Amino acid sequence: MPVFTHEMELGISGARYWASVKDHTAVFPKILPEEIASMRFIQGAGELGSVRITKFGPAPEGSYVKEKLVGLQPQKLCVTWAEIEGGHLTQGFSKWIFASQVVAIDDTKCKLKFTIEYDGGDLDNNEGFIDETKEMLTRSFRLLEQYLKQNQAQVTATA
Repeated sequence: MPVFTHEMELGISGARYWASVKDHTAVFPKILPEEIASMRFIQGAGELGSVRITKFGPAPEGSYVKEKLVGLQPQKLCVTWAEIEGGHLTQGFSKWIFASQVVAIDDTKCKLKFTIEYDGGDLDNNEGFIDETKEMLTRSFRLLEQYLKQNQAQVTATA
C-alpha cells in the first residue's frame, strides 16, 4: 500500500497535545469554521472502534467523511483513523488511513508525525495533491497549537 508522511514541530508539550486529542470533535470546528461544519461521534466516544462523522463546509449539507478509530496506542501517543465512507473514498481511493503520533521533544515542544496509507486514486501522478494535504495538515495543527496556547486553563481542566 502506498504511503506518504509529514512531520511538524509544535510549541506545546507532547502531553498537552495528547490531552487535547479527546476534545478534537469540539475543537476542530471552532478553529476551522470555513472547512469543518461539524464533527461528532456517531458510534462510541473515542475508544477503539468509535466512528466519527465530519461534515465539511460552513453548512451541514456539504460533503462529509466517516472515519473509524482503528488504532489507539496511548503509551505511544499514536492514533489511527480509517475512512469508511465519503472523504477520499469519493475521490477514487479505495482505502485512506491516517495515523498521527506525538513525539515529545522537551517540556515545551513536540513533533507530530503523520502517516497516510492509501490505495487507488492517482497520487503517483499527482504530487500536488500530496503537497496540498501536507499544507492542510500544517495549517490545521498550527491553528490547534494557537488554540491550545490561548485556552490553556480550559483544556487543562478538561484533560
